[in-house]
Amino acid sequence: MRIEVNGRPAAAADLFSTYGHFTAMQVRGGGVQGLANHLDRLDAANRELFGEPLEPDEVRGLIRHALAGDVDAAVRVVVREPRRVAVSVAPPTPPVVSPHRLRTVPYLRPFPHLKHLGGFAQGEWARRVRLDGYDDALLTAGDGEISETSVANIGFFAADGAVVWPTPPWLHGTAMLLIEQHRPTTRQRITLADLGGFRGAFVANSIGHVAVASIDDVPMLPDPALMADLDELFAAVPWDPI
Repeated sequence: MRIEVNGRPAAAADLFSTYGHFTAMQVRGGGVQGLANHLDRLDAANRELFGEPLEPDEVRGLIRHALAGDVDAAVRVVVREPRRVAVSVAPPTPPVVSPHRLRTVPYLRPFPHLKHLGGFAQGEWARRVRLDGYDDALLTAGDGEISETSVANIGFFAADGAVVWPTPPWLHGTAMLLIEQHRPTTRQRITLADLGGFRGAFVANSIGHVAVASIDDVPMLPDPALMADLDELFAAVPWDPI
């Protein structure tokens, strides 16, 4: 991995603070699916946390510089203080293909609309459920209302095959936005008691999308045709040049 800050090699002091915001993206062939969604996320968070915009063209230039000619990579853009943009470049992350087994945990991310740093609790919940053989933690409110996983949005298939998202609080993920931009979707309050009313579930983030095999002990594996429709959606989304 290599890390640059404002186009120069990062120093230790550049990486110390756990305050800030970020976005993570997969680069393939020098492009990113939904690049504008990532840039809009950075700009909105920067305005909220630091009171100033983050120009998309500036960010794109810093990413191109950090890539140093690499066309396939996992890239993270982190802003810990105003006007200091860190870009990390690592080998590309392959998408997960095996359906996920999720275990519910009683936790909701603070300031969930922000992709912020310092998410110890969600990471610890994810670690604990993986020790028990699950793939990820499903964050829920005290009354069982479903929010998101530790690293992805969760969507449900209604009886007619349409995608239904839980109602906030959650992070409005870039993959979630791509689905919304290419298919009609709805949102509704979803609790554990409601799971039997759906034709399955999936999770999605910038790395990819995958079916959910189960939530706790409730089977949630969708019809393959429903997942194939999602596959076709993402296959048709262009990779925007950085």
